[in-house]
Amino acid sequence: MPAMRRHGICWLLTVAPLILAACEPLYESWGAREGVAIQDAKSFTPPPPAPAELKVMTWNIKFAAARIDFWFDLWGDRVQMQRAEVKANLDALIALVKEVNPDLLLLQEVEINSRRSAYVDMVQAFLDATSLNHAAYFSSWKSRYVASEGLGRVDMGNAILSKFPLVQAERIALVDRSDQDAVTSAFYPHRALGRAVLDLGGRAVTAFVVHTEAYDTDKTKSQQLQQIQAELQVTPAPFVIGGDFNAIPPGSLQVVDFNDEHPDSRGTEFAQPAYDLADMLPFYQTLAPAVSLERYGASLATQRQHFTHSVIGPNTVGALGQPGFWNRTLDYLFANPQSTWRAEASDTLQSPGRLGITTDPLLLSDHCPVVGVWQVHP
Repeated sequence: MPAMRRHGICWLLTVAPLILAACEPLYESWGAREGVAIQDAKSFTPPPPAPAELKVMTWNIKFAAARIDFWFDLWGDRVQMQRAEVKANLDALIALVKEVNPDLLLLQEVEINSRRSAYVDMVQAFLDATSLNHAAYFSSWKSRYVASEGLGRVDMGNAILSKFPLVQAERIALVDRSDQDAVTSAFYPHRALGRAVLDLGGRAVTAFVVHTEAYDTDKTKSQQLQQIQAELQVTPAPFVIGGDFNAIPPGSLQVVDFNDEHPDSRGTEFAQPAYDLADMLPFYQTLAPAVSLERYGASLATQRQHFTHSVIGPNTVGALGQPGFWNRTLDYLFANPQSTWRAEASDTLQSPGRLGITTDPLLLSDHCPVVGVWQVHP
């Protein structure tokens, strides 16, 4: 967050009276493991009978900002959204979720009380508009006031939503970056692994949601992924994990110089470090992926079919002179190793037609959803 560092002293002088005058902390800190409250819909849709399989969907929804270009992406200068913008974007996100109709939804970059998204509670919005009756929210960035570009109050994190009751939820802290000054670190996102236990008609199933670090220069992301692996190794089956891992699959043919990287990002905090192809290998070696490495393939043509991320949308021309389109895979679904996924019902929802959807996900977020039908095995 460059502005924070440029104006650190002035900023501290500005907020010092607020610190003294208010009981609410300027930024949140968490313990290693903390319980999370279960949030329910205001009106319930009866859950289906205990299933042998679950349709699981993971999606980074970019705090319902759709294809607005923000200051931190360097392609635009937006900082805040109007409530009408947030509502329209959120309605479109919800429409696609309803079209897919998952039993379990794993969301990243959800906001519940943030100035930039007009203080809309997105978790409650999904609960109220879908048949997903139960939710747990895991905050990863909660600050009363973030000075950078006047961002203001932020409460952003990940969420697990389910048609089936959640009986327990927990926030598991991931290691923080060590390559930042103290002020930046305090007001920066603190990544976490969200864990919830579902009751499938008396059978316990564990679900995890995660969003790891993106711009670290100290291998924080690699350490976080190792932490996640360690947590999964001690989790009883059956379990499923999904989210934005900010790492690309082993065997990926492109690891640097993507079309959506703004030339001005080089030398800044928002320069994209080269991806380490070893980061995701243990997940493929020890777990069951919804999209296998065989399906991902060894050619650019096959790999393109499962790219999930692009900072820019189709109306922005990128650094390589091409309009924005998905250009790398960052989003995944994995389950315990004894599990299987129905290949014909598991896919990367890049565009209309994939798994029969009619909405264009490229217009809704900087990530597209990954959906899988998980055949739950112990």
